[in-house]
Amino acid sequence: MNNINLTPVATVFAIVCILMLPFSAYADDTAARINLQVTEAIKQHLLSKVPDSRVEVSLNPVNQHLQLAPCEAPVHVTLPFHSGERITAKASCSTPRWSLFVTGRVKQYKAIVVAATPIVKGSRISAGKLQLRERDIASLSGDYFYRQQDVVGSQARISISADTPITPRMLTQANAVSRGDLVIIEASRGGAVIRTEGTAREDGRIGDIIDVINNRSERQIRARVEGGGLVRVP
Repeated sequence: MNNINLTPVATVFAIVCILMLPFSAYADDTAARINLQVTEAIKQHLLSKVPDSRVEVSLNPVNQHLQLAPCEAPVHVTLPFHSGERITAKASCSTPRWSLFVTGRVKQYKAIVVAATPIVKGSRISAGKLQLRERDIASLSGDYFYRQQDVVGSQARISISADTPITPRMLTQANAVSRGDLVIIEASRGGAVIRTEGTAREDGRIGDIIDVINNRSERQIRARVEGGGLVRVP
């Protein structure tokens, strides 16, 4: 067997390398645990805001050279910054005490309302013009709709291309009553509700007060638009 003679410097270096192996293993394990706990915290945070969505998290690796000691308690995770796809998490340990920031990107998929066909500016939106499509909502700006019924009956404020996510800014409330429409006029008298036919003299959205002609008396009155073809005397 050949004898290997090490110089004092080489001997010290070898000892240091051997001693650092456990620290390296601890660092790898701690970094993996931090990534796992931060990922889970981010998913729970996003799912609490948008239930029944699908979340994907991609974190930048924790710097293993930090040589963080294993945390004796569960790592506490907070999310001080979240803007669209970009997210920053703070991982903290109480025993031993340390903290660090972890950055990454997220994707959150959810079915939202999009235009099934091109929608012309000024047109009333029907259910046939809409469909639900899964989108990465983390990459979208502004608000959007999860239910078609929240959009049906609205009027397009702008022209909307097919497959475009519908946002509130694209919509305006459509007229529930148009000038010349036959309407039902409701009035309360002594606890009883009296109904008669009338003719709208103005366009009106729900909540608007418009001029209406009572077709029986031919008198003009002011009434509040309650819905399609229905007005009520205040």
